[in-house]
Formats: sequence, structure tokens, C-alpha cells
Amino acid sequence: MARIALISNRDNNFYNFRSELILKLVELGHDVNLVCPYGKKIDYFTQRGCKFWDIDLDRRGKNAFKDAKLILAYRKLLKELKPNVVLTYTTKSSVYGGMVCRWLKIPYIVNNAGLVENNNKLLEFILRILYRTGFKGASCMMYQNGRERDYVNELLKNKVHYRDIPGSGVNLDTFAYQPYPVDDNPIRFNFVGRIVGFKGIGEFLECAKRIKAKYPNTEFVIYGSFVDDDGGYKDQIVKLEKNGIVKYGGVQLDMKPYIAKAHAVIHSSYYEGMTNVILEHAAMGRPAIASDIPGCREGIDEGVSGYTFELKNVDSLVEKIEKFISLSLEEKVEMGQAARAKMEREFDRDIVTNVYVEEIRRLLG
Repeated sequence: MARIALISNRDNNFYNFRSELILKLVELGHDVNLVCPYGKKIDYFTQRGCKFWDIDLDRRGKNAFKDAKLILAYRKLLKELKPNVVLTYTTKSSVYGGMVCRWLKIPYIVNNAGLVENNNKLLEFILRILYRTGFKGASCMMYQNGRERDYVNELLKNKVHYRDIPGSGVNLDTFAYQPYPVDDNPIRFNFVGRIVGFKGIGEFLECAKRIKAKYPNTEFVIYGSFVDDDGGYKDQIVKLEKNGIVKYGGVQLDMKPYIAKAHAVIHSSYYEGMTNVILEHAAMGRPAIASDIPGCREGIDEGVSGYTFELKNVDSLVEKIEKFISLSLEEKVEMGQAARAKMEREFDRDIVTNVYVEEIRRLLG
């Protein structure tokens, strides 16, 4: 069959979001090659017949010298590997991997989940050039939300074939429906994500203070890692935890037990491709209260499977949480069931896998 390379920024991206596709490609008899910095999750794939190529990558760095080295490393590998098709994921891998594929005339499919937002006009100008350069030779663009599709299509002058997909989808067997908690004392709200400003942690903390003062039978639990430049959120969380306002649950490799305990998830992020936080909670029957942005709103039927609130508006967030708290247990259960049903209809990961298989077959002729 064909030699297929997948390029990403870390092993978790493959394991958490692409496992079904990767194993399907192996099942179809393709020579599957994974390219990213080594992580323990890679062993799962190599034990199942995949090959691995270790290329270091600074995910959030802006060092031009390191980025140039990354481009050269991709070029050297792909020139030797000679894949029939390359699949790219995440921004740096998609932009720089796409450039190299275009130069080497290798068909490639881009899935860049989440555009980098920036208010610096010079940096925004540079990003637009990078997106255009990395994506314009793509054989197919995979878009996870309409805003990203429209933005990139405008950059590419609508000349690149594309497919709309429901994010990474969600594995409905792994994230199986769980009975809704009958004990609503406390009513537990999850926050899942890196503890950094653009994930909306500031709004979450302010909301927790307001709601906790008015509704003592609520609990706000934070799961995620701190970053080096966290804007002082670690100190705030430690103080709020001492005062009984929030709880810090650490970094959990398996969130399913903690999703099962929750009554809802709060996702106050500023931008997303298509957030798996909402999809995974919804698949297990938990409503979401999320920012009204592309990448979040698609996963929620307003007032049916959850609520959306105005971006960065704590008053709006508090209003929707109070609305949720006021629901009866039966209404909360129904909302969770509606969330699961929406995942089954629209976000089954098999949908994403099938779209990729179709596009790969098209490129292979």
C-alpha cells in the first residue's frame, strides 16, 4: 500500500486524538510513520506496527534559529522517507511541515486546530505569511470550525480543497455515557485546561468567588498544568483553595472518573479549534457552560445540552451558571442526555476517521 507520515508536536496529540485513524491506516496495510518528539505514548503505536521518527520541536517558542533547524530536519526526513501522503497537525508542524511538503511536491493534508490569536500587528502580519506559505500547497485543509475555515480560505484565495470535520471527534466507547450524579450537594463544576490567561482561568476564578458566596453548595475544581508565565494564577489558586472557594485537582492523564463526578464543565477559553473538553464531558452526559466562540458553540445546543456566555464577560458567565443551578435534577439529567445524543449524531470520531480515509484514497488515486 502507501507510505503515510503524520507530523505533530507531541505524542499525546497522536494518542489522545488520532489513535483511531492511525490504527485504521495500519489495518488498511499502509506503512505508517509518526513524526514528533519522543514521548511514552509513542510505544503504543510502535508496538502496533507504526514507525517512529524523533524530531525535537519547541511548541511555544519564537526562536527563528530553532524554527529553521526544525524546517531542515523535516526536509531531511521527508526527502529520505519519500511518503506518498503527509498528514500534519498543530500550528508549527502544519506550517513548517507544509512548507517542506510543498517544496518536495509531496501531497499533504493540514489539520491546524486553533489559529494563533495576536493583537500585535507585526506578528499578525508574519503569521498570515506563514499560514499562506505553509498551507497554500495543501491537497486538503481540514477545518474544525467555520471561523478558521473562512479566515484561512480568504488567505488562500479559496483555491485549496477543504473538508469540514467535527474537531477531532470523540471516541464514544472510551467516553461512554455515565449516570448523572444524584447527589447535588455540592454541585460540582470542572475546569479543564492549561492554567493560562487565554484559557479563561481568570474569568473562572472570579466567577467561582461570586457563585460560592451566594451558593455555598457548589464546588469548582481545576484540572490542568501551570505554565512558567502563568500571570500569577498559581498564587491566586493556592489562596482561593485555602479559603475553600476552588479545589486544584492537578494534571490527570485519565479524566473520565473526574468527568463522571461533575455536574457540568465550565470552558471559558478565548479561542479554540474544536475543544475536546466539551466533547468529552458531553459524551459522558455532562452539560457544558462555555464561551460563545467558534470551537465551543458548535458542541452545544443552547439551552438544550448546555449554555454559552459572552466571551470574557464574568457577569454573563455567572448568569448562565445561576440558570443551570436553578434547574431541577431531572432537568440537569435531561440536559446531560441531550449532550450525549448530540455527540452521537455529530461528533463520533469515526466521522473524522472516515473523512481522512476518503481523502487519502483520493490522493492515492
